[in-house]
Amino acid sequence: MTSKNCFSKMLVRDLKERGVWLISSIILFLLIYPVQILMSLDAIASYMKGEEEFQSRITEQFSSLISFGNGIMYVAIVIMAFLLAMSGFWYVYSGVKTDFYHSLPIKREKLFLERYVTGILIFIVPYFISLMLGYGAGIMKEAGTSGILSLCAKGFVTNVVLFLLLYNLAVLGVLLTGNLFTGVLAYGAFLIYGILLESTIGLTKVAFFTTYIDNSRLSQVFEGKFGKLSPLYVFDMILSNNKISMKDVSVVFGISVLFLVICMFVYKIRPTEAYHKSIAFKKLQPIIKVAVVIPVSACVGILSSEIVGRNFIWYVGGLLVTAVLLSFAMEFLYYLDIRECIRPKISTGLILGMLVIMAVTLKLDLIGFDTYLPKESRVKNMSIYIDGLNSCYDYPEGAGEMYGTVPFLQNTKIEEFDAIYQLAKKAVAIQKADKVTADSEITDSEITDSEELYFSVCYEMKNGKEVYRGYCIPKDEENLKLIADIYDNWEFKRQVLPVEYVKEEKISSLEIADLQSSHVSELSKETIKSLFKTCKNEWESATYEQLSNDKVLGLLRFYLEYDREDGDYYNGSRYVSVPVYSGFQQTRKLLEQNGCKMMTFEDYDKVRGIEISQYDDKTGDRGAILNVTDENQIREILEALYITDNSEIFDISTINYQIEVKIDWKSEVFNNTDGFCSCYFRTDEVPEFVTKALEE
Repeated sequence: MTSKNCFSKMLVRDLKERGVWLISSIILFLLIYPVQILMSLDAIASYMKGEEEFQSRITEQFSSLISFGNGIMYVAIVIMAFLLAMSGFWYVYSGVKTDFYHSLPIKREKLFLERYVTGILIFIVPYFISLMLGYGAGIMKEAGTSGILSLCAKGFVTNVVLFLLLYNLAVLGVLLTGNLFTGVLAYGAFLIYGILLESTIGLTKVAFFTTYIDNSRLSQVFEGKFGKLSPLYVFDMILSNNKISMKDVSVVFGISVLFLVICMFVYKIRPTEAYHKSIAFKKLQPIIKVAVVIPVSACVGILSSEIVGRNFIWYVGGLLVTAVLLSFAMEFLYYLDIRECIRPKISTGLILGMLVIMAVTLKLDLIGFDTYLPKESRVKNMSIYIDGLNSCYDYPEGAGEMYGTVPFLQNTKIEEFDAIYQLAKKAVAIQKADKVTADSEITDSEITDSEELYFSVCYEMKNGKEVYRGYCIPKDEENLKLIADIYDNWEFKRQVLPVEYVKEEKISSLEIADLQSSHVSELSKETIKSLFKTCKNEWESATYEQLSNDKVLGLLRFYLEYDREDGDYYNGSRYVSVPVYSGFQQTRKLLEQNGCKMMTFEDYDKVRGIEISQYDDKTGDRGAILNVTDENQIREILEALYITDNSEIFDISTINYQIEVKIDWKSEVFNNTDGFCSCYFRTDEVPEFVTKALEE
């Protein structure tokens, strides 16, 4: 009982000593919760009062601020965790204070817990009181719902656990260092080291491996296994989804307890004289040095290479120079002695040796990254994203994550993947025969879209592992036959076609566009739905060969009713554009029966003239302009023209966007001299007389 009373008195005394921090915490949390909630709700009321969505909007805002969506709270957690750790254990940076505290007739464990618990109380108590005040403010503004209290409780528990994790890391950072500067660096390293490793690996793959699919953007850095090691990964989970499972919270709490045990052990063995050192434990110095210098040097090496066009020599130079300079800097940080900086160190030699081995391995692809091909028997299913095919589609809301290479690969799986595997096998064979690495001297200008076919695949292995690769192969007859086999596979087609994701009952209106005009139709909803069914059926039955040989005559744009339950509006379109090909006879017939006959490239006699302009690459302005009125030349131009919207999908070829064509229709046909849209030629199909005229 005496021991408990003694510990309680120590807590009270420490709270009084840290009264400034307690008051600061109270003020901060009052601003974060009741003040911010009142300001936000009043702001909404000022411009939405009386509107139909007012109640749902303030309820949504209140729920977000009181639970998982309060971004200011997470910033506060990061900062307060360090400040409270530093204020509690500041004395370990002073020899006099350390001697005083450690001379007291108190065990180190108890002394540690007293300072440790005080920091937690300074955070939790003001947080809880302010949270209740904020809850009351929301209820007063009639923004609460029946489940808001439960949501509030989950948010409180989650944020406390997150604070404990960062607080323990901050305490550990203080105990492992001997001054404020290195203490700040240690805490920052704990937060971002996983991100640094993940970014380094991603940048290295981009720089050296041609088959690597670049998914290492900052917004996706937490998706890798190293990125998840950063405590900020949990914040990303919450802010991305506005929620986190209690299972995840339990895992984070368990990790926090583990770090608490480590902190207590480190405090117990920490030398008293460590206050004047950058790192409290000398044996950690070379380990920290290696852990920091290698990834930072790798990043600088890659940046040096990128500046001069991915030159390997500059990569090695930047790598080694950075490693040497950073090693000297860290030795100076350790000893504050120039002589120690230049003195040869085993750790520096180890770092340089490891970096040289890494550079050679990457240059020669000794790990076989680009030539990797799993055995077909080990593959459960595959998915494929074909540039020039998949990228031309617009998907309606509710279709899921279909935009972007990686999201598409993740959300489409094909069990009958033989054609995909054979295509990947041919691509890997090319890599083995004549490997073209990202650091080679081959430039993008030497590889044209008309000669190469780019595609990405995902191998989903039977053991659950997913492997992503991007390939480039020649656009020859054999490879295009495989592309045709892939497209004609119903399993692929039903997943890639946007029409498969449209709910007919959601179709509200139709816009018809062809060479002549673009307008919202006045057809009935039943007729519009009939048109959709007809066009959908023709799309589903159309083969790759048919669509490769046909031309797009126009577009049917089916607008959809917005329904939040169908998915996030920003994840898809409010409409779906369906190209109408010349071979879609049933669709064309139905359009004509309803007075909506599409103007085609064969309607030469209805054209008054054609204006052709070529854009200047340097100025970005329209340069040479050619006006064509000769009937034969008009016919030749129309036969070579393409509507770009979805028209290049099945040819997978290059459109010349520098040369723009505008059709001037006869007045009795169409009054708008600009026509429906701009048309273009394929690069290799520009009429000779057009090229000569523009050159002159």
